[in-house]
Amino acid sequence: MIFEKQEYQEKCINNIIELLKDFDFKKQDNLKQCLQNFYKTTHLPIQNIKDKLNLDILMETGTGKTFTYINLIFELNKVYKQNKFIIFVPRKAILESVKQNLELTKEYFKTQYQKYIKAYFYTDTKSQSAIINNYIKNQDELSVLVLTNSAIDKKGNILNKNNESLFNSKSVFENIIDLKPISIIDEPHLLKGKAFNEYFSRLNSLYFRFGATFPQEKEYELSNIIYCLDSISAFKEYLVKQVKVNTLGTQNKNIFLKEYKKDLATFTYFSNGMEQEIKIKKGDSCKILNNAILKNIKDNKAYFDNETIIEKKENYVLNEDEITELLEQAIDLHFKKEERLFKQNIKALSLFFIPSILDFRGDNPFIKNKFEELYKTKRKQILKTELDKSYRQYLEKDFDENGNLKVHQGYFSGDKGNADEKEAYGVKLILEDKEKLLSFDTSLRFIFSVWALQEGWDNPNIFTLAKLSNSSSQISIHQQVGRGLRLCVNDKGKRITHSYLNFDDAKFYDINYLDILVSAREFNYIENLQKEISNSSFAFNENSLNSLSFKSINLNEHQIHRILVLLEDKKIIQFSEEENNYIILKPLYDSIKDDEKAKQILGDKFETLLKALNENSQNKYKQIINANKENNKIKIKPDLAKDFKELWENINKKASIVYKNIKEKELIEKIAKEFNALKIEKEVLYFEKKVFNAQENTIITEEFNILKEIDYKASLYKDIYNLFLNFCKNEKFPLQFLLKIYEKLDKTKFENSPKKAFDNLKNIIKNKLHHSLLQCLSYEFSLNIFSSSYENLVENGKFRESIDMQKLGRYIDDEKPAKNYLYESVVYDSNIEKEIIKENNENINKKTIKVFAKLPKLSIPTPYKNYEPDFAYFLEDNKGKKIFFICESKGYNNENEIPQDERKKIDYAKVFFKNLNDTLKNENIDIIFNTRINKQKLIECIKEILQ
Repeated sequence: MIFEKQEYQEKCINNIIELLKDFDFKKQDNLKQCLQNFYKTTHLPIQNIKDKLNLDILMETGTGKTFTYINLIFELNKVYKQNKFIIFVPRKAILESVKQNLELTKEYFKTQYQKYIKAYFYTDTKSQSAIINNYIKNQDELSVLVLTNSAIDKKGNILNKNNESLFNSKSVFENIIDLKPISIIDEPHLLKGKAFNEYFSRLNSLYFRFGATFPQEKEYELSNIIYCLDSISAFKEYLVKQVKVNTLGTQNKNIFLKEYKKDLATFTYFSNGMEQEIKIKKGDSCKILNNAILKNIKDNKAYFDNETIIEKKENYVLNEDEITELLEQAIDLHFKKEERLFKQNIKALSLFFIPSILDFRGDNPFIKNKFEELYKTKRKQILKTELDKSYRQYLEKDFDENGNLKVHQGYFSGDKGNADEKEAYGVKLILEDKEKLLSFDTSLRFIFSVWALQEGWDNPNIFTLAKLSNSSSQISIHQQVGRGLRLCVNDKGKRITHSYLNFDDAKFYDINYLDILVSAREFNYIENLQKEISNSSFAFNENSLNSLSFKSINLNEHQIHRILVLLEDKKIIQFSEEENNYIILKPLYDSIKDDEKAKQILGDKFETLLKALNENSQNKYKQIINANKENNKIKIKPDLAKDFKELWENINKKASIVYKNIKEKELIEKIAKEFNALKIEKEVLYFEKKVFNAQENTIITEEFNILKEIDYKASLYKDIYNLFLNFCKNEKFPLQFLLKIYEKLDKTKFENSPKKAFDNLKNIIKNKLHHSLLQCLSYEFSLNIFSSSYENLVENGKFRESIDMQKLGRYIDDEKPAKNYLYESVVYDSNIEKEIIKENNENINKKTIKVFAKLPKLSIPTPYKNYEPDFAYFLEDNKGKKIFFICESKGYNNENEIPQDERKKIDYAKVFFKNLNDTLKNENIDIIFNTRINKQKLIECIKEILQ
């Protein structure tokens, strides 16, 4: 497995190291003050300071929290010389997962920190000897003790009893307490019990809570937060898979018992896509059950006189026909993506949650037998089709020498360590040997479990997750989905990240998506998943708009209500009873940015909302997709397709970036000159006293004194190499290049304020690099190979009759597009795009606009990030000279308002299209590019570039 520290993981650890710089590790009495100081310079969406010794890290499932906290242990040892740690986990399965992670990352961290962590695992009485003789007695050893909560949560536990092996009369746990170890709590929502916390609190030492989910109870809620990477943020940063929910069956007739008190029962049922409630007294009739009379309520079941029995929702059991349908659909979903992924050296796995071990391991296990029958049938069909040669060979290894199918295996609670289990090898593969499991040499790729996996196991290459049973109410939908959220890896262990795919959104989501398959008996599965994600997130979520979306930016209930009413009245949003939230009909940012009523309602929160909406408008992909809903198809005008095909083929050449004549010496001189001209003042230590004036409801600064200037000189030069090494890792700059720059810099800037100096240096390097790269950057084109976006419009050499709406934009308008617009509907992402699509320009400067269109995901590589221009126009003069004009539309008043990051991508696009035009060498065709600002007329925009 290839390990790579991700930028967000570095950020998390850097936050912790920064916060603890003034922490007293001996007295441990100033954490609150450290937090207050930290929050002055670091913005986090929630703080909630409490008088406890916890620091909370919210990290979405699948983003590598175990890797992060192992890394944290090394950093705390390196920077603050801490060497005793405990990791608390709620289950043995998670303990095994931590054990595996410590082993897998051992050599990686050895190269990073030149040392190993010694790990001790308490699982039974035999394992306490090593804890006593090494972990406790060898206090200079960097070591971690991994425990489940059950190891300490009872008085009679071995670790809580006095032990003869110890030189004092204390218990093993009391001796551990004396070490004042730093603790890490994994999955805090499962470690909130009174018994555990009674014993855990005796440690009375600094501890970190790492989790995607935190308890809701006041005593254990999220607090003292030091890093936040919630579900919505993780998706926006391309750190987790997209989720597609496939629902099988019908829910119209389902009715469940919700609760009952004495003789009154409450039932839930679906009507018009909404969950409804009905209360029925014993002896009364029920309209929705054909006036059947409620006779009795017993053991979570309601009995009616027509022999109908209604159970509680969580107790439903799928019948064999329903399970068969789900199995068949799951196998189909697996095969739909397996060959495509195989060709990219990615092995596809599928995970099934089943009702009982007996369904897989019994004498006549229905689910196992049915899976084998369905798999063999589907496999036969697949082998009859035209397949990639290597993939066909892969499928031919599905059986062992005795003719037994070896593509499936189960992992269940109690499997681990069971030497008599005939499937022990398969269990070991699933639980421990992730690298073998991900190898194409191993045929196993369908895994069955009865919820035993939960938080303790996941795998990056789970692409299909089928739910064949109902789960305990303790297991959230988010936790279920979390087993497959991690980004996939190829057979070399390389993670398929957004950057690995050259920041190509379409390629990224074409690979990194998770199909969830559930029965229709799962009422509101998508809505409940979205609700759980929203409840545990603090980022604004425009894709599923409801009151929770606005709470994340601290709007109060009154403001939320009024803004939703305003948006609904203006027909910007529309409430969907089926989805129980608002459908966004128009771009929120564009629609509200100049609205005086919205400004009046929100006051000083208006700008905060605008910023959140603008950030959201950048992400064109939904986090959760209802796979049962067909993609809205937008028809293509056949009479315009021929001309646009010519344009599309000319601008769609596969391209790669090349650099020529980089003048490194000149670049370094420019960076040093600008940096040395900066004025960076010395940092000072100050004392500030503020008081609250109750009469005027204001805070007044009563006293402010500068105590002294901070001298960084001695500590700075002692660690300057490591500072630059970390700077290079964070900013992806070559170390030798940076050290050459450092030689030319005024060192006093760093002595005055290292942080300000490094921040300024980073910005100067990035700006100068961009300017320099523009001078030396060029593109090479493969004229006979189209880019990956080509097939969005052309299939097998023929122009498509329609295109998925999502490839053009998020919103659709009822008005007609221009006559020479390629598509029959107005699909757009911003108001300026909508206006452009409706423009009826047929002649510009004696040239005919034959056709124009919004470009479906045409992706241009740049050194910064891939860039997708908006529109393309096909113009032709009376002599047959053709102009293919590529246009970027921007809703700003002038070019200076365009954010710097966007401007950089536009600069590279200009180089791209100029190089493409020069490469084609076609005297009859000109390819040109320009940016169209706000209400600028098309003729002006084209004239600008033709001059």
